[in-house]
Amino acid sequence: MNTTARVRRAHRLIAVIFLATLVVTVLVLALRGPQWVSYLPLAPLAGLFVSGAWMYVRGRRSPVIGRARQVHRWSGVVFTLAVLATIVALSLPDPIVWVSYLPLIPLAALLFTGLFMLVSPIRARRTA
Repeated sequence: MNTTARVRRAHRLIAVIFLATLVVTVLVLALRGPQWVSYLPLAPLAGLFVSGAWMYVRGRRSPVIGRARQVHRWSGVVFTLAVLATIVALSLPDPIVWVSYLPLIPLAALLFTGLFMLVSPIRARRTA
């Protein structure tokens, strides 16, 4: 069995585990259980993200790097605007503190697309 088939099978299994943890979390929280249970679905969700991203990247090679660059550029624009909005919101007499978290979303996109573009040529050289 090749690697893609194994990752696809793991992805399906992780999806079932994620659904089960989600159901358990909803039930426990509905019964007023401990709040830490709300973190249970995060681990399988991360596994779904990683395996799904791996299958996406593995399936299409050259257009993905182009898309990653485009997402990276637009994330940079959104990040800049979010930082400017944060500066304005925090400089008000009655500051809006939750706005300071807005730049984290495009910053995460910048991190992941930047790492992807960094690793892609190295990985291509190793497989060649």
